[in-house]
Amino acid sequence: MKTVKPNELERLSRLDPAVRFTLLTGPDEATMEAVASHLIGLAGKDAERLDLAGTQLSQDPSLLAAEAASMSLFSSVRVIKVELSGSGDDGLAAVEALLAAEIAINPVIATGASVTAKSKLVKLVEGSDHAVAAICYQPDRRALVGIAMAAAQEQGLRLANAEAQLLVDLVSGDQALMRREIEKMALYLDAGSDRQRQVTAADIAALGAATHEEDVSECINVALGGKVRDLPDMLATAAAVGVAEIRIIRALAIRATALARLRAEVDGGAHPATVVSARTSGIFWKERAAVTAQLHIWDSVRIARLMSRLLDCERALKASGTAGGVLFRKLMTDIAHQAARAR
Repeated sequence: MKTVKPNELERLSRLDPAVRFTLLTGPDEATMEAVASHLIGLAGKDAERLDLAGTQLSQDPSLLAAEAASMSLFSSVRVIKVELSGSGDDGLAAVEALLAAEIAINPVIATGASVTAKSKLVKLVEGSDHAVAAICYQPDRRALVGIAMAAAQEQGLRLANAEAQLLVDLVSGDQALMRREIEKMALYLDAGSDRQRQVTAADIAALGAATHEEDVSECINVALGGKVRDLPDMLATAAAVGVAEIRIIRALAIRATALARLRAEVDGGAHPATVVSARTSGIFWKERAAVTAQLHIWDSVRIARLMSRLLDCERALKASGTAGGVLFRKLMTDIAHQAARAR
């Protein structure tokens, strides 16, 4: 099957039994997770969910096909969620086995923000009749406003255009955070399908949707922009307000993936500012100046090395008994110094 747009999957009202494997990737992790949640939800409230990691698939390539063919002991329906790391090619053999298997009764939903359109896994999915892929790019501001209004309506809220724009700006375009704020507003206003409530600017302000303490964009831009002098204060502030280190690493990985995609266009002769300002760039309007500057600093080789180190750091932060926090601070320092030297 060919690659489809994420909103095509979000419009589905049931899972297609012919689709064994759905791959969601791209720089917009919020859209990716929203689509994954929707697809998993289509399996039903009583469905059993099995979570697998890409490392498990690389260690046992037959595992995915076996789990997709096995019946649940606790439910009539089962759905498998896979979290891929890096290029996703470490799970290639497992997905090949799944697509070639005689029987597969349990749908597999896989997510991987660092999987690119050029990966072997995406090519495999595109060439199969039993798989589908969707690459999630960050919506522009107009699209985000529409998403906010639609999400509010699902919660029994009436969100006018002006208030939707306010909410989008206050969460810095973070879709996942925006949806959580909408859920909070629904509870705050006691909204429901039979109790429509109008959202005002005062309601948004009252719930504190301005999430400066959770916004990691400053962390990303300080490091990738080579602002070495600002780095100690940034790390101290992030720690003080409780921003998780792994969240910063994942946000950096998403930005690195976007930079890699945009850098390919720059290497082809396009100007960084032109590439970033294009509607297809997937870069939120507030971040365009910073990303343009970063494209001047980070070439393709540096970006590839950065993505590899970010992946190693994430693994260290997830593992127990490692110096993950120390490695995180060293990596952030190394990134800032490397960017400073390349400016």
